[in-house]
Amino acid sequence: MSAAPSSVPNQTIKPQTRIEKLFQLTKTLQFAWFCGHAITLVFSTLYFITYCPKIYRVAYAGVLESFGIITYQHYYLKQSSLQDRSLTPSALLLNDDLLYFGMAFVWFITPRFALSLVPYAVFSLFHVLIYCKSVLLPQVFDMSPGSKCVGAISNFIHQYNERSMYWMGSVEIFTWVWLTLRALLFRRRSWIVWLSYSFFLKVRFENSKYIKSSFAQWRVRLDGIVSHSSVPPMVKQWYHRFEVLLLKVSRYRLSKDTTTANPSPTTQAPRPHYQ
Repeated sequence: MSAAPSSVPNQTIKPQTRIEKLFQLTKTLQFAWFCGHAITLVFSTLYFITYCPKIYRVAYAGVLESFGIITYQHYYLKQSSLQDRSLTPSALLLNDDLLYFGMAFVWFITPRFALSLVPYAVFSLFHVLIYCKSVLLPQVFDMSPGSKCVGAISNFIHQYNERSMYWMGSVEIFTWVWLTLRALLFRRRSWIVWLSYSFFLKVRFENSKYIKSSFAQWRVRLDGIVSHSSVPPMVKQWYHRFEVLLLKVSRYRLSKDTTTANPSPTTQAPRPHYQ
């Protein structure tokens, strides 16, 4: 007895080429976010080699694109709680991506400051690697999680991601010190940048374990230096006053107190790079 003819024609599905797979990825918002970080990483590296003003602006254009997309996604596309998407000032200050986006805009419109690119370049490095490991290599190049390339990227991220956040905490504190010196010398637009960055760093200090740890390390080191017998008493006195002033400022919160809030499991999950 012969089989009944099938009503659906027998068609062979042609496998997609790598170009076609990559083209499918380019249609996603996540790929645009990845491109922003790739631009930031590449042009930051080029800037530190050439110190070309145009390359500096392009690097920050990449920063604004990547952080702008993630901020747009958070407030307009993400299905999160109303508390997480609150537009009150204190709630907005809890969004690290929004803070970095705002500070990047300040860097973009003010005179060049090379040190400011370092944290963004490091963040972009890990975001590019994570996207390659999780999306680009598996979906375009059909690499499994057990492949050598994916494994090497995973090991690098696991080994250096957390460390780099502590290093960037120290870089951000040193940036504030350098900006303070520039402001005291009345460099062009230095006070505008100093006030903006002081606000940024204050909010980061309130919500980032990395900044708090870096501040603690700096304080221990400076206490040891200033306590040396060769340091003049007047310097010790001014240092002590400055230390007391910083402690008073640290007690005043600009953002919500996350320890007393009622976090939901989705909204309060730790961020991989901007805690």
